[in-house]
Amino acid sequence: MGDRKINAAAAALCFAPDSSDDDNIFDDDEQPVFLSKDFLVSVSLDSLDEKPEKLKQVQRYESYLQSMLAIGEGETIIELGVSIDDALQRGLSQKDLEISEAKHDRIVKNVGAVATHLVTKQSGGLFTSTYLVRNEIEAEDFIEVRVAVVGNVDAGKSTLLGVLTHSTLDDGRGLARQKLFRHKHEFESGRTSSVGNDILGFGVDGKVINRPDNHSGHLDWVKICHDSAKVITFIDLAGHEKYLKTTIFGMTGHVPDYTMLMVRSHFIHT
Repeated sequence: MGDRKINAAAAALCFAPDSSDDDNIFDDDEQPVFLSKDFLVSVSLDSLDEKPEKLKQVQRYESYLQSMLAIGEGETIIELGVSIDDALQRGLSQKDLEISEAKHDRIVKNVGAVATHLVTKQSGGLFTSTYLVRNEIEAEDFIEVRVAVVGNVDAGKSTLLGVLTHSTLDDGRGLARQKLFRHKHEFESGRTSSVGNDILGFGVDGKVINRPDNHSGHLDWVKICHDSAKVITFIDLAGHEKYLKTTIFGMTGHVPDYTMLMVRSHFIHT
């Protein structure tokens, strides 16, 4: 029992903050700066050196953005007009929100990221804006998320993936799912019998990159990966019990980050 206490104490010391860290913007006897919902309105980014208290506010907000980006593995959602210290402080006037958005964009660029506006909400005459903030990534790199798609036979797995990745609607006769099939018997039966893969790329601004070829309808994976900041790899798995071993292999061999389970909304009784 004594050894466990010693080991726990040693582990705590390893992860304890270093008081001599030069990156610490607060003194030992100084409390962290509180960031209100409208702190960006009163901050002048061009004269921070003249106002140390405002400089500390911006530095703390930059540290907050960097930590959120690290937690989100390169991306995060930020809501302007809401205090990061007190979520009950919500909403700004439209004018103050516009000022905050302009200054927020400059701060985001300083941390090497890009902010994309998603939605503005209004409640009781006050406004908040939600932004997607994503790190600027080199052309040779991107964020990858693997999603395994499972479900019963005829649940519409391949059809959904065909619509998502090829930006085309289904015609009710299997047009969308045929873009993912590889074998002749799959085209004939309309059922997936192998492990299929397709990708959906997003730019740094959150917009879809996929652009199927006008003639062949195929996707250029190399171009999508080159132009994307984030790529979702869909693993299309068979739903028929006859291909259960193939489905299990796809689940274990491709190491998905998430699993999407599809369930039919209704059954047709015959």
